[in-house]
Amino acid sequence: MPKPNILLSVIIAAHNSGNYLRETLQSLLDALGESITDCEIILINDASSDNTEAVLSEFTQTHPQARSFNVEFKNIGKVRNFAIANSHGEYITMLDSDDLLKKGSLNEISSFLYQNKPDLLLTKLHEVHEITDVDQNWKGLKTELLTQNEAITRFLIHKDFQAHLIGQFIKRSLLQANPIPDFSCYEDFYIFPQLLTQSQSIIYSRESHYLYIKRSSSLSNSPSAERIKNLFVCTEKMDSLFGENFHDLVLCHWLDIELKQKKWITLDEHLDILNKKAHETCSLRFFLNPKVRFSYKKRAAKLLWKK
Repeated sequence: MPKPNILLSVIIAAHNSGNYLRETLQSLLDALGESITDCEIILINDASSDNTEAVLSEFTQTHPQARSFNVEFKNIGKVRNFAIANSHGEYITMLDSDDLLKKGSLNEISSFLYQNKPDLLLTKLHEVHEITDVDQNWKGLKTELLTQNEAITRFLIHKDFQAHLIGQFIKRSLLQANPIPDFSCYEDFYIFPQLLTQSQSIIYSRESHYLYIKRSSSLSNSPSAERIKNLFVCTEKMDSLFGENFHDLVLCHWLDIELKQKKWITLDEHLDILNKKAHETCSLRFFLNPKVRFSYKKRAAKLLWKK
C-alpha cells in the first residue's frame, strides 16, 4: 500500500523499452535524491515482448516507493489513464521510458511544489539528438508566474512549451477531471488546452530538467492517417476551446496541417474544414496580428499566391 501524503507521482509507461529502461530509471533516482521519500513511482509495462517486465520487476523489488503493473492495452492513452487512476500524489509528472532527467532536478522541484502549490509547473523539454553533446548538469529552477492568457499564447506559438505531458508537473485533480482519450498518439495534445483553461496558478521554468531524446523510431517521425486524424481532432477541439481571442494563433496550427500533413487526411469533411481554415489565414487580420510569427505570415502569403 502506498503511504499517505505523497507529494509527487512519477509515471513511466514502457513498451519494449528494455534497452533503455535501466538508464532511465537510474536517472530518475539521481534526479529525485532525498525527495524519493515523498514520492511514488508508477511503472506500467504495456504488452512488451522483450525484458521490460523483468527490468521493472527488479526495480520494484529494490525500491519500495515503486509499483509496477502489467497491462495489455497497446495504447498510450489507456496506459496513462490507468496510471493516473492508480496514483496517489498531489502532483503527477510523466517520464518516457527512453528519456533522461538531470541529477538533483526533481529534488529541487519537489521542494518548490510543496512550498508554492501551483496548479501547473511547466518546463521546456530539452530535445536531444546526440546525448554526448548535451550539458546534463542541473542549473536550478528559473521560474516565472504566467497568467492564463500568457500561458495559452506561449503554448500556441510554441514558445517555451508544447502539448507534452512528459516533463510537466500537474495537479492530479486536474488530470482526474480531464481523462486522457484512448489515442495511440497526440493523447497529450487532446487534454493540454483544457489543463491550461482550468488552471489559475501557472508557473513556467526556463531551465529544463528533462532530456527528450529524439530517436528515429519516435511517432513524430512516422505520420499515418490514424495519427493525423488524431491531430486534426485535437486541433479542432482546441480551436473551439480557446475561442475568438486566440483564433489567429490557432490558425497557425491549421496552416501546419495544410502544408505538412494534408496528404494523410482521408475524410472529406475534414478536408472541407481544413480548406476553410487555410483560407482564413489569407485575411488582413491574420497578417496584421503582431502575435502571429512572421514565418506563418510568409507561409500564408505563399498559400495565397498559389490560389
